Amino acid sequence: MNRNIIILFLFVLSSCETASEDLSYRIIQEKDFKVIPITSQKYYFEEIINPSKIGLVDDKILISEAWRVPEENPRNHIINSKDWTYDKPKGKHGEGPLELIDASLFYKGENADTFWTYSMNRRKIVEYSMSDATLLGKSEWKMTEPMMGIRFFTQATDSSFLGISRVSENRILEFDKEGNKIGGYGAWEKVKDRPDLNAHHLAELNGSFFKGNADEGLFIRVGLYRDRLEVFNNRDKSFIIIDGPDLALPPFELIDAGGIEHLYLGLDPHYHYRDAVVTKSYIFALYGGVSLSEFNKTSVMAKQIWVFDHKGKPLWNLKLDRSLINFVINEDTNEIYGLTTDEDPGISVYTIPEELL
Repeated sequence: MNRNIIILFLFVLSSCETASEDLSYRIIQEKDFKVIPITSQKYYFEEIINPSKIGLVDDKILISEAWRVPEENPRNHIINSKDWTYDKPKGKHGEGPLELIDASLFYKGENADTFWTYSMNRRKIVEYSMSDATLLGKSEWKMTEPMMGIRFFTQATDSSFLGISRVSENRILEFDKEGNKIGGYGAWEKVKDRPDLNAHHLAELNGSFFKGNADEGLFIRVGLYRDRLEVFNNRDKSFIIIDGPDLALPPFELIDAGGIEHLYLGLDPHYHYRDAVVTKSYIFALYGGVSLSEFNKTSVMAKQIWVFDHKGKPLWNLKLDRSLINFVINEDTNEIYGLTTDEDPGISVYTIPEELL
C-alpha cells in the first residue's frame, strides 16, 4: 500500500474515564512536501539576553528568558509587532506571590490588556497587565494536586484545560477549571520487540511539547525524541498520529532511580520536532532533527517548517534562512515570528507564502 495513503483503523484505547476513540495513522516522507524557501528580516533587542519561548497576544509579542539568566533580570518582555519597538519588561524573579522562577508558556487573558505566564518550576500561572509598569503579576493561580504531574497544558474550552504528563498512562489529560481531573484520552501502543515497556516508559519514550488551538479544537503532542506528531481533536476525542520520515525509535535503556525504573535516552539525545502551531487552515510544525552535541557546535536547531492540513496530510516544507527554536503565527498579518538560535538571538519575521493563503 502507498505510504502516502492514510491507513485508517479503529481500536479500543483503554482509559478509565473514556469510551473507545478513533486513531488514524499516517506515515510521511520528505518528498511528500513541496519545498518553498522563505527569507526573513531579523529584529534584535538588547534588553533580551537569552530568549527561550515566544507568544503572541493580538499585536504584542511575548518573549521569556531562559531560566539561567541572572535573577535581577525580568523573566518576560513585551514587543510591539506593528513597529518592532521594545515595549516593557514583565515578570519579577522570585518564589513569592506574583513572582516566578521560569516562564514556559503564554496564554491570552480575559481581555486585550492581560496575559498569563506558566511557571513550570513552581506549577502556577501568573497574570500580567500589558499596560502597567510593574514587573509583578496582578494575580496567580496555583495548580491543584491532580495537576502536579502535568508538564505542559493549555486552555481547551471555557470550562476545561488539556495537558500532558511525563509519565501518564494516557496521551492527553483533561481537567476542569478548578484543577480536578475529568478525563484521560488515548492509551499508548506497545513497542514491537519490547513488550516489557509499561505505560510510564512509553510516555517517556514519546516525550513531547504540547500546543493547540482552542478555537479549532485541535491540540498536538509535538514529538521531541522521535519523528511523531499526535493530533488530538477535542470535539470528538479522536487522534491522528503522523510518523516519519525517520521511523526508528531513539536508543534508550532502563535505569533504576530511587526504586523506580525510568527510560534513559543518554547524554546526547537527538531532537526531532521543536514546536507546532495550529491555525484556521493548517498545522505548522518546526522540524530539527539534530542532536544536542550538533546544536552546541553549530547553533543550528531547526530550519524547516512542515505544513499539514488538519487531517495530517503533508503539503509544504518551508525552508528557513535562519535556525529557530520556536515560533508563533500572526494570522491577521500572515506572518511567522520565530526565535533565532544564532549568536545574537532575536526575532525572525517571515511572510507566509502565497501558496498557503
